[in-house]
Amino acid sequence: MLQLIVAGFLAVPPAGAADGTVPEAVRLEIVRSLEAFEKEWFRVYETHDLAPLQRLIADDFVATLADGAMRDKTQHIAAYRADFEALDRVESNELQVRVHTRELAVATGSYSASLRGTPGATKYRYTDTWLKRNGTWQCVATHESRIE
Repeated sequence: MLQLIVAGFLAVPPAGAADGTVPEAVRLEIVRSLEAFEKEWFRVYETHDLAPLQRLIADDFVATLADGAMRDKTQHIAAYRADFEALDRVESNELQVRVHTRELAVATGSYSASLRGTPGATKYRYTDTWLKRNGTWQCVATHESRIE
Protein backbone atom coordinates (compact mmCIF):
# COMPACT_ATOMS: atom_id res chain seq x y z
CA MET A 1 0.00 0.00 0.00
CA LEU A 2 2.79 2.44 0.91
CA GLN A 3 4.49 1.77 -2.43
CA LEU A 4 1.29 2.73 -4.23
CA ILE A 5 1.05 6.00 -2.33
CA VAL A 6 4.71 6.85 -2.96
CA ALA A 7 4.37 5.97 -6.63
CA GLY A 8 1.34 8.26 -6.84
CA PHE A 9 3.36 11.18 -5.44
CA LEU A 10 6.19 10.54 -7.88
CA ALA A 11 3.79 10.66 -10.81
CA VAL A 12 2.67 14.21 -9.94
CA PRO A 13 4.54 16.82 -12.00
CA PRO A 14 6.59 19.33 -10.01
CA ALA A 15 4.99 22.62 -8.95
CA GLY A 16 4.89 25.09 -11.81
CA ALA A 17 5.16 22.39 -14.48
CA ALA A 18 2.88 22.89 -17.45
CA ASP A 19 -0.08 20.56 -17.64
CA GLY A 20 0.64 18.20 -20.49
CA THR A 21 -3.01 18.28 -21.57
CA VAL A 22 -2.82 21.98 -22.50
CA PRO A 23 -1.05 22.45 -25.84
CA GLU A 24 1.80 24.97 -25.64
CA ALA A 25 0.15 27.42 -28.07
CA VAL A 26 -3.04 27.42 -25.96
CA ARG A 27 -1.04 27.79 -22.75
CA LEU A 28 0.83 30.79 -24.15
CA GLU A 29 -2.42 32.44 -25.26
CA ILE A 30 -3.93 31.97 -21.80
CA VAL A 31 -0.80 33.42 -20.19
CA ARG A 32 -0.90 36.46 -22.51
CA SER A 33 -4.60 37.03 -21.84
CA LEU A 34 -4.31 36.79 -18.07
CA GLU A 35 -1.19 38.96 -17.98
CA ALA A 36 -3.18 41.62 -19.84
CA PHE A 37 -6.11 41.26 -17.42
CA GLU A 38 -3.81 41.58 -14.40
CA LYS A 39 -2.23 44.74 -15.87
CA GLU A 40 -5.68 46.13 -16.62
CA TRP A 41 -6.67 45.47 -12.99
CA PHE A 42 -3.68 47.45 -11.69
CA ARG A 43 -4.36 50.29 -14.18
CA VAL A 44 -7.58 50.94 -12.25
CA TYR A 45 -5.39 52.68 -9.65
CA GLU A 46 -4.21 55.12 -12.34
CA THR A 47 -7.49 55.68 -14.17
CA HIS A 48 -9.90 55.45 -11.18
CA ASP A 49 -12.29 53.70 -13.58
CA LEU A 50 -13.93 50.77 -11.76
CA ALA A 51 -15.70 49.39 -14.85
CA PRO A 52 -12.96 46.85 -15.72
CA LEU A 53 -13.32 45.29 -12.27
CA GLN A 54 -16.99 44.50 -12.92
CA ARG A 55 -15.88 42.42 -15.91
CA LEU A 56 -12.69 40.89 -14.49
CA ILE A 57 -14.09 39.82 -11.11
CA ALA A 58 -16.59 36.94 -10.91
CA ASP A 59 -19.89 37.40 -9.07
CA ASP A 60 -18.88 34.66 -6.58
CA PHE A 61 -15.44 36.24 -6.01
CA VAL A 62 -13.85 36.26 -2.55
CA ALA A 63 -10.87 38.36 -1.45
CA THR A 64 -8.76 37.45 1.57
CA LEU A 65 -6.79 40.49 2.69
CA ALA A 66 -3.46 40.72 4.47
CA ASP A 67 -5.21 41.52 7.76
CA GLY A 68 -7.41 38.42 7.46
CA ALA A 69 -10.56 40.29 6.43
CA MET A 70 -12.66 38.87 3.64
CA ARG A 71 -14.68 40.71 0.99
CA ASP A 72 -17.05 39.73 -1.77
CA LYS A 73 -17.08 41.33 -5.23
CA THR A 74 -19.24 44.31 -4.27
CA GLN A 75 -17.27 45.07 -1.12
CA HIS A 76 -13.95 44.65 -2.91
CA ILE A 77 -14.80 47.03 -5.72
CA ALA A 78 -16.29 49.58 -3.30
CA ALA A 79 -13.04 49.61 -1.31
CA TYR A 80 -11.18 51.00 -4.33
CA ARG A 81 -12.78 54.42 -3.81
CA ALA A 82 -11.07 54.73 -0.41
CA ASP A 83 -7.83 53.44 -1.94
CA PHE A 84 -7.95 56.20 -4.56
CA GLU A 85 -8.05 58.78 -1.77
CA ALA A 86 -5.39 57.15 0.43
CA LEU A 87 -2.84 55.80 -2.04
CA ASP A 88 -0.29 57.86 -3.87
CA ARG A 89 1.09 55.06 -6.03
CA VAL A 90 0.64 51.34 -6.66
CA GLU A 91 3.23 49.35 -8.63
CA SER A 92 2.91 45.74 -9.72
CA ASN A 93 5.90 43.39 -10.04
CA GLU A 94 6.88 39.76 -10.52
CA LEU A 95 3.74 38.67 -12.38
CA GLN A 96 3.66 34.97 -13.25
CA VAL A 97 0.76 32.98 -14.66
CA ARG A 98 0.57 29.22 -14.24
CA VAL A 99 -1.90 27.40 -16.45
CA HIS A 100 -3.38 24.26 -14.91
CA THR A 101 -6.12 23.46 -17.44
CA ARG A 102 -7.83 25.27 -20.30
CA GLU A 103 -10.24 26.71 -17.70
CA LEU A 104 -8.05 27.20 -14.60
CA ALA A 105 -4.98 29.37 -14.06
CA VAL A 106 -3.28 31.05 -11.12
CA ALA A 107 -1.52 34.41 -11.28
CA THR A 108 0.99 35.41 -8.62
CA GLY A 109 2.96 38.57 -8.14
CA SER A 110 3.78 41.39 -5.82
CA TYR A 111 2.87 45.02 -5.55
CA SER A 112 3.94 48.00 -3.52
CA ALA A 113 1.57 50.69 -2.31
CA SER A 114 2.56 54.16 -1.12
CA LEU A 115 0.24 56.19 1.10
CA ARG A 116 -0.15 59.88 0.33
CA GLY A 117 2.20 61.99 2.42
CA THR A 118 4.07 58.98 3.81
CA PRO A 119 7.61 58.03 2.81
CA GLY A 120 8.25 54.48 1.67
CA ALA A 121 5.90 51.81 0.47
CA THR A 122 4.28 48.69 1.83
CA LYS A 123 4.92 45.55 -0.20
CA TYR A 124 2.48 42.67 -0.71
CA ARG A 125 2.37 39.31 -2.48
CA TYR A 126 -0.85 38.19 -4.10
CA THR A 127 -2.40 35.11 -5.65
CA ASP A 128 -5.31 35.41 -8.09
CA THR A 129 -7.27 32.33 -9.13
CA TRP A 130 -8.81 32.62 -12.60
CA LEU A 131 -11.56 30.42 -14.08
CA LYS A 132 -12.85 30.41 -17.62
CA ARG A 133 -16.63 30.11 -17.61
CA ASN A 134 -18.80 30.31 -20.70
CA GLY A 135 -15.76 31.42 -22.69
CA THR A 136 -14.82 34.27 -20.32
CA TRP A 137 -11.93 34.46 -17.86
CA GLN A 138 -12.76 35.91 -14.44
CA CYS A 139 -10.95 36.06 -11.13
CA VAL A 140 -12.81 33.99 -8.53
CA ALA A 141 -10.44 34.52 -5.59
CA THR A 142 -7.57 36.68 -4.50
CA HIS A 143 -5.33 36.46 -1.47
CA GLU A 144 -2.73 38.96 -0.37
CA SER A 145 0.02 38.85 2.25
CA ARG A 146 2.07 41.75 3.51
CA ILE A 147 5.80 41.15 3.09
CA GLU A 148 7.25 44.56 4.09
